[in-house]
Amino acid sequence: MKFVKNLALMAMAAVAAIAFTACDEVPQGEQKNPNLNHDLTITVDIESVTSQSAKVKVTHNGSSTDTWYGFLTNEVTRSDRELIKEQVDAFKVSASTISLHASKSYVQILANLTPDTPYKYIAFGLSEEGEEYGNYGVLEFTTQSLGGTTGGGGGTGGGEIINGMKENSAWSVEYIGKGTLYEEEYDHIVKVTSVDQNPYMMTVVYASEWDPSQLRDLAEMLVESNIAYIEEFNNYYGTSYTLADMLFVGDGYDAFNLYPGYFKAVAIGVTPEGKVSGHYAVSDTFEVKEEVASAAFRAWLGNWEVVGNNDVTYTVNFSNGLANRYFYMSYWEGDMDFVVKVDYNADLDALFFYSQTVQEGVNFGEYGTGNLYFYGIDREGSLYTNESGDYGIAIAGILDGGQRAIVRYDDDSMQGYPFFDYMQFIADIDGTFYRLTDAELLQMPAAMNPAGGQIAVSPSIKRSPEALRTSLRKPECVYRAYPSMFRPASF
Repeated sequence: MKFVKNLALMAMAAVAAIAFTACDEVPQGEQKNPNLNHDLTITVDIESVTSQSAKVKVTHNGSSTDTWYGFLTNEVTRSDRELIKEQVDAFKVSASTISLHASKSYVQILANLTPDTPYKYIAFGLSEEGEEYGNYGVLEFTTQSLGGTTGGGGGTGGGEIINGMKENSAWSVEYIGKGTLYEEEYDHIVKVTSVDQNPYMMTVVYASEWDPSQLRDLAEMLVESNIAYIEEFNNYYGTSYTLADMLFVGDGYDAFNLYPGYFKAVAIGVTPEGKVSGHYAVSDTFEVKEEVASAAFRAWLGNWEVVGNNDVTYTVNFSNGLANRYFYMSYWEGDMDFVVKVDYNADLDALFFYSQTVQEGVNFGEYGTGNLYFYGIDREGSLYTNESGDYGIAIAGILDGGQRAIVRYDDDSMQGYPFFDYMQFIADIDGTFYRLTDAELLQMPAAMNPAGGQIAVSPSIKRSPEALRTSLRKPECVYRAYPSMFRPASF
């Protein structure tokens, strides 16, 4: 993993996971109405597939006045044209019982499908008079198999099948809490007791958001993210792990990084090939309480005078974000309106400053509306965006002489990690980057001294469920904390 320098911010292209088939338009001889949009082009994409359902999205390049019709069939060997003609004929006979769509973007849930069965979904332009027009779109997909690897175990009894998922009575999930796992101490450990040989993964969800009907989507997202993580891990370390190396069989333990709240732990069946088997088990609801702040953590609270290497001085405030976990810093660059989340490392008694999105949709007056970020600038004056992941900018700790200081972050394990001389607010307004001040910026390293004064009240910031990250620790596999690529941008 190395840092990549560019002079301009690069746009990222989206990659489609499943291809769709674009088809030819209606034969010209059949297009009789000049008032219809014969340039209409319809696209059909798949958003998710389970064993008994699928979610498809239909879009087109026309206007909201262009009507169209879509249908599902398991007659995948018949020609599209023949199938469309049957639908048109049926519409002309009983148009009142068939609804046309007029939306340019439409998502439809296809339910009650048969597991492990090929299907075809076709959408085409159709007028209220029953005349086909434009270019139709077609999508072919196969539903997933119901059930997974038994491995001689069996034991998949349980409740009803919901969206292709069935509770596995052979698994029992429980929250353990603090403990030692793989020779390391963790605060939140989950245990699965299994009496069969079906492989599985673990995850944790907020109890208020537990919904068995959405479990299939969660399972597929979990598999996808773990496969991506393994690929990146292998690329960096030159290893050859597969998803099978991260699955549990029999009794298993995993550790999680959790904020205070109420949760459920879930075991989800996954095959070594990366398919969701349809098995799951869920724990009782458990509560994670906020810790009592340690003396070392409390010592960072309050106002600090930060004096840069260039004698530029800021007086900043650290307020409690989550005891022993992170702070909120305000008044960086003297700005009172925006706060920055700063992580706390209890083992080092140090603060870690990371790039981050501070606020989206900010009104910057005459400049317009944009997003505000906290970024690092290296010694060559290059600004690094965080589009490929947040990155470490600086560390605040206690030097040998007892002086607290903010120093440049440096990761020797990553080739080419830049030295950041500055960290500052940057506004992105329509792809153009702006500073919030014309004043000289504070240059690191910087000394820190207590400035006295009242401790600020923590800002009201909702802790998002997206902050939940599975540690996914195995004896040979540790969670990588930093991004693989940085992209500086001129501003």
